[in-house]
Amino acid sequence: MDDDFAALLEIRRTATDRFEAVPVGEGHLFGGYTLALALRAAASTVADHLRPQSLHAYFLDPGVAGRRLGIDVQRWRDGRSFAVRQVTVTQDGGTPLLVTASFHVGEEGPDWDRGPDLPGPGPEELVTDASMLGSIDPIEVRLVAGPRDRLPPDVLPRLHPYWARPRGGLPDDPVLHACALAFVSDYMVVSSAQVLDDPAPADSMVVTLDHAVWFHRPAVHDDWLLYSADPVSVAAGRGLGLGSVRTRDGRLLASFAQEALTRPPRRPPSGS
Repeated sequence: MDDDFAALLEIRRTATDRFEAVPVGEGHLFGGYTLALALRAAASTVADHLRPQSLHAYFLDPGVAGRRLGIDVQRWRDGRSFAVRQVTVTQDGGTPLLVTASFHVGEEGPDWDRGPDLPGPGPEELVTDASMLGSIDPIEVRLVAGPRDRLPPDVLPRLHPYWARPRGGLPDDPVLHACALAFVSDYMVVSSAQVLDDPAPADSMVVTLDHAVWFHRPAVHDDWLLYSADPVSVAAGRGLGLGSVRTRDGRLLASFAQEALTRPPRRPPSGS
């Protein structure tokens, strides 16, 4: 089903470090979907006691849903505390995604973050917004600012902050929960990598260039999580957004960053 994360993220091992998957859906392949598949493949090659620590991804070529993906994992490091993998995702001669993923055992030490930043209202006071993922709909999203149809239609809609949770729930698999978080972390960050008070026109060409996630604490995605992202720089056609993922009580689970390319709409020549 298109709302079942466990089914969406199924991969098949074809060799020791090679996998394949057929992403569900039609049309353009959502980058967060590819990212989650790559993370799941990488995690399948590390020791069971290691958990995702970070990932750094480059989106090189567009992907298409419904067509087979090849997922090749290279082992860069296998230590007692850390493992590092490079994952290359290919499709029809192109490379939709190149990822470096690190895994860590987790160690004793301070447990601190700078404190909660939870804008009201909470998820129960909001309504579910329509998905912008085309033919798949695995996440329920509720915008803190209210439904998207209240936003100006002529500019790129800024969706952050929003609450999100998997529609169908997730099994007790910590890697799958981390994959779900990685999936959602890519959702509409491009609209938060724009000039804050001067959003791009709605028909601009906007593409993700690269994306990074740092997993600070176990990514338990069995309840609503708050995804927030804000722009920090826009220059040379590229915008950078920095974001966070927090629980209801403000606990920081992950941080993420994304750079997006924005090009203005092509207008017909005057007089044509």
